[in-house]
Amino acid sequence: MSSPPLGTIELDPLLTAIAHVETSSGRNNWPRIERSYLPLGSRWTVQGHIIEGTGANVNEIVRERLQRWGMASAASWGPWQILYHTAADRGYTGPPSGLHEAEVSMTWVIRQLQLIMRRGADTVSQIADAWNSGTHRDHIVPHHYMAQLVRAYDDYIVRAYDDYMRREK
Repeated sequence: MSSPPLGTIELDPLLTAIAHVETSSGRNNWPRIERSYLPLGSRWTVQGHIIEGTGANVNEIVRERLQRWGMASAASWGPWQILYHTAADRGYTGPPSGLHEAEVSMTWVIRQLQLIMRRGADTVSQIADAWNSGTHRDHIVPHHYMAQLVRAYDDYIVRAYDDYMRREK
């Protein structure tokens, strides 16, 4: 059964497109550390690489979560690479690692997409911009990322239509 549409944007193709782009077609589903959510000048070792925090997005809430969960709170997780802070801001109360499971993260991904659309993003390109940066109005997301997500969404729609037409014959 298909999920309900988000306005004129279909949810299933959108979820598929975001997962496709964020995980390099499913090849990279590992947590990704977001340096801007680590304190300025802090150094962390991840798989033999040193990651230095930029502190750009650190506030009291981020500090509290970092104290509780460690560096995992500064990561994006799962097939949609949802940032732990984003999910927690929408009501998620579990550990950051829980978001690695699609069944858990999907709730928070959908809530974030609904918020993005309530804030005025009404095209796949605008949603891609907001998904990656928090708003569709800042124009800081690289155009190739947005184009890649739009292409993945459109490809899914075309495949679904082709499958439907084959079944109707």
